[in-house]
Amino acid sequence: MDNLISYLVNYGFDRGISTTLTEELPPYFPSSASSKRQKVLINMNWHNQWEVPFSLAHELGHLINHDEGINYYHSETVHTKTEYKANCKAIDILLDYCDDNDIEINNPVVFCEKFGIPDNLEYVVSLKLKKIM
Repeated sequence: MDNLISYLVNYGFDRGISTTLTEELPPYFPSSASSKRQKVLINMNWHNQWEVPFSLAHELGHLINHDEGINYYHSETVHTKTEYKANCKAIDILLDYCDDNDIEINNPVVFCEKFGIPDNLEYVVSLKLKKIM
């Protein structure tokens, strides 16, 4: 996971986004993205540890998509258009990571498990994998 977190932090940095990783927040305090500061705050103490990489990619997605204000991560982030688009961007970033690191993923379930993508987004992963295969 360290390699992936480093990749994501650098991915953001290359796009003018700074990242703060902290273990000092309570387990249910969500990660967030601030458009004003072009900064993401990632709760490394998140109650679902396996979701931390996806939450980082998701918050980067908000800023790359130029979403306004402060956005907060939580597992049920498919309810609005903005959150859906941030999830799609996060999946694209993780697919870039796989491509850059010669990681072959053909199965959406395996991809979701490997990268902490919530189960409710498996259909999005499936559609994206079909497009690149």
